[in-house]
Amino acid sequence: MAKALEPDAVGRHRTVPIRDTIDRIPGYPRKLVIFKIPASHYWWVRYVADNKVFKRTTKSEIKADAVRAAKRFFNEINYRLESGRLPLDPAENPAAVITFDAMAARLIKSEEGKVQRGELTKISFDNLVYRMNKTILPHFKGKDVRSINYALLNEYLTKLSGQKESLSLSTIGAYMGLVRKVLLHAVRESHLDQVPEFPKVGVEDRPRGWFRVAEYSLLYRTAKKLANKTIEWRVKSQGEGSYYCLPGRRDHPDDRLIRRIEISPDLNDVIVFMVNSYIRPTDLKHMQHRHIQAVRREFTYLRLTLPPSKGHSFPITTMPWAVKVYERIRARRLKATGGKDIPINEYVFYPEYPNRDYALKQIQRQFEVLLAVTGLRVKGVKEQDNDRTLYSLRHSSIMFRLLYGQAIDTLTLARNARTSPEMIDRFYAAPLQGEMNIDKLQSKRRPRPWEVGARASAQEETNEKVGE
Repeated sequence: MAKALEPDAVGRHRTVPIRDTIDRIPGYPRKLVIFKIPASHYWWVRYVADNKVFKRTTKSEIKADAVRAAKRFFNEINYRLESGRLPLDPAENPAAVITFDAMAARLIKSEEGKVQRGELTKISFDNLVYRMNKTILPHFKGKDVRSINYALLNEYLTKLSGQKESLSLSTIGAYMGLVRKVLLHAVRESHLDQVPEFPKVGVEDRPRGWFRVAEYSLLYRTAKKLANKTIEWRVKSQGEGSYYCLPGRRDHPDDRLIRRIEISPDLNDVIVFMVNSYIRPTDLKHMQHRHIQAVRREFTYLRLTLPPSKGHSFPITTMPWAVKVYERIRARRLKATGGKDIPINEYVFYPEYPNRDYALKQIQRQFEVLLAVTGLRVKGVKEQDNDRTLYSLRHSSIMFRLLYGQAIDTLTLARNARTSPEMIDRFYAAPLQGEMNIDKLQSKRRPRPWEVGARASAQEETNEKVGE
């Protein structure tokens, strides 16, 4: 038998409205009211129509949201009375307020499903959750998604812009984009008719640095020289800063050891392969032998059918040198396994690490050492001092094609690199200047065969007119 509700201090049951909270909705019938009860923190709505009492919780502690919910409840009940769709199912609640945080939780669950299906990386998902919890949920928590308008969005944008730790425009844009994503999810679940207008955030393009041919050559030669060597990362005991050195080569006896990093022979192959294949660093951790097919016809290349990345799934066609690097990797792996066949699902780079996030971290750490040893971490002052990372190898790959490829069009290049012509123009080709392609700027197109005869006839006609 169900337990009876206990009465409050003055003898009323906890579901009886608190008299002082009962409030009418301006412009609506007196039989439509909102109120609170001792048993709940939320506002409730009650509407009497057709000699029936309809009552539901709004699931909101904000009175303004409760008023809007009451108006929706009034419209819904009247619509159902006219269409004969009453009584309400006990589980139905047309008065419930869908809060931003509830919708954010649904979005996160949806994104988690993408991670499980391989449509979204774990790093991207973790970044989404971090940003949601850091400033978005604290600002929008408890707000009805239907109440979020331009003013509230602009208020949040102002809050982001005024933080002590200054955020870049791209970071601010990422936060605002995530808010939009939550509201778009509400539209898809039919809780909103449309996404409200968003305040505009300026675009700040900060393309990563790239390596010129001489710098690229220095990178892979140094990687070859350091292969199988252990490098120490130490913090200076006198003054600020840190540095990399070989064991026993520290600047001062008291310099503190942070980490020892062994440079793998694979690092040299990573560098050459990336520059000759247009791939992203994340492709390194996912690439398996089954994704690679060597093609030797009129042209020699690898066809890479990698898992989708950044919404693109086109096969990638490499440069010829990538074939040589892959053959070298296979030969080294066959030697390590005693000539046994390499499983097709074995990872190509750093297969000894089952945790692929850790494998990529190892590659990045080793490349950081290489940048420090060669002094190539930062570009020159004339090139905006952009830091260079492992991703810069992909930028170099695309820049080399733009500089040294014979009249390659950006659409073909973009498709092969799994990006868009717009991204090529905004980021990858940002350093490209006219002087770099002076030969193409000053080149002349050869006349077509049918133009040769036309030009000769025109010249003969001119000669006749001048009496030659």
